[in-house]
Amino acid sequence: MMRKKIAEMIREACETCKTKGIIPHEIDIEPIIETPREVEFGDYSTNIAFILAPKLRKNPFEIAEIIISHLNYHDVCKKVEFAGKGFINFFVKDELWRSSLLDIYRYGIDDFLPDIGKGKKVLIEFVSANPTGPLHIGHGRGAVVGDVLANILKSTGYKVVKEYYINDAGKQINTLGESTYLRWKELKGESVDYPKDFYQGVYVKEFAAELIEKNIPVSTERLEAVKQLAEYSGGKVMKGIQEDLEGFGVYFDNYFRESTLFEKGIVDETLELLKSKGLAYEKDEALWFKTGLFENDEDRVLVKSDGEKTYFASDIAYHRHKLERGFELLIDLWGSDHHGYIPRLRASLDAIAGKKDRLKVILIQFVTLLKDGKPVGMSTRAGQFTTLKDVLGEVGKDAARFFFLMRKSDAHLEFDLDLAKKTSNENPVFYVQYANARIESIFRNAEEDGIDTSIFIENEKKRDANINVNLDILTSDEEITLIKGIHQFYDVMEGCARTFEPHRLTFYLIELVGRFHSYYNKTRVLKNEIDTTISRLFLLFMLQKIIQKGLYMLGVSAPERM
Repeated sequence: MMRKKIAEMIREACETCKTKGIIPHEIDIEPIIETPREVEFGDYSTNIAFILAPKLRKNPFEIAEIIISHLNYHDVCKKVEFAGKGFINFFVKDELWRSSLLDIYRYGIDDFLPDIGKGKKVLIEFVSANPTGPLHIGHGRGAVVGDVLANILKSTGYKVVKEYYINDAGKQINTLGESTYLRWKELKGESVDYPKDFYQGVYVKEFAAELIEKNIPVSTERLEAVKQLAEYSGGKVMKGIQEDLEGFGVYFDNYFRESTLFEKGIVDETLELLKSKGLAYEKDEALWFKTGLFENDEDRVLVKSDGEKTYFASDIAYHRHKLERGFELLIDLWGSDHHGYIPRLRASLDAIAGKKDRLKVILIQFVTLLKDGKPVGMSTRAGQFTTLKDVLGEVGKDAARFFFLMRKSDAHLEFDLDLAKKTSNENPVFYVQYANARIESIFRNAEEDGIDTSIFIENEKKRDANINVNLDILTSDEEITLIKGIHQFYDVMEGCARTFEPHRLTFYLIELVGRFHSYYNKTRVLKNEIDTTISRLFLLFMLQKIIQKGLYMLGVSAPERM
């Protein structure tokens, strides 16, 4: 909210400049407000002068001075100053920061958050691992990014649906059927030649053994048997995937099967639509899409010369179906190795509906699991992989979810298993959770001292802004810094939602609790004059609300004792 006040202040100053003929009326003013990294540069800054310089053909220094001279800032800022390269820095009054605590308290955190989405319907499709083997830690990272992003978007005004796309109609699922079939024959005592590119994992042998143990009949016709066992094994794998995700705190609104696109004729309809638009053509007995008309990419095959439809064909149909379901924004989370696939899918959406801008693809970079300082190898087909379930069993859900969000999703992540298990401040998730537990301990001690802290909760439920707390007592640098950190939750959530970068929330929580630990080590919260104690307890009450809300967004627990 403070950022909005600064932005509005700048817009008003620029409008005044327009009326005076200093800035032409046709120039749109949309100031970018940033939070400087260094304290000496203020609470907020803008480079509006630098942006306007080429349009006005004036030096940024001159423009900055003009804007500052027209700013009506005295009710909000204690000072506004010009810095190098045309930046204008704003120093908000301490009393305004203090009153902001009451604003957040009065509105509640949920209503305090920005309404960016305005009810826009969003479909987030993520994980979507082939049902051919258990989830590994790479899938786990994508699961957390998608799940937390969904939480953030919901909290900032979007209507979000989470969907898992099940690839149950391709070559890989057939290979799973073949793998299970050969293991079944092998367990029955027959000699088989098991290809190296078939699935080598123990789970395939377990499926085959179960067939024998439960006396499940298998067709004597190989093709029919492979089809049957592909469905059987794929179903078992998918059930395991769903159970692992739910154990990870990830629940989907929809599970959409690729086979549905073929059964309902959606793929054929889509191909006919492209043909009718003149955007698909036959060459070398295959059907091609004119990708190059829309993106800097070569034309792609939709139907092979043998009549087999490609993954690209079903993906186009699937995304067309997403649009027809009324979604205004389509967010896909893919492995980073699928980067080259983005232009052709954007092209297909442009071709079908002229809506390529509705697609947002978030790339998930690879994860390296470190144990004893050494990488743990992963290969699904070779059976040499660490499953997500293995990791959860060792470090728990909280640490896993937090660690997967400790870097931007398109950057390589090293997951330090040993660090994730530490019960010390070295472990970031422990560090954040411990802050909540420490605040809880302070409140228990306050109750033992005869201080009734329940009044904060009772008044909060009533949305009572007139709570009897003297915030003017909160004057130390540490207290003001902590209040600023609480207020920044609004800015961080807005930034996460606009950039689709949930890792920003993780960084914010680590920094915020760092401010708290510093404050706690320097400040006596209890056993002061009663007004001072109550004010400091209120500050910690609001801080705890933010920490808990942030952890909730991450899907991480907030234990009261540690």
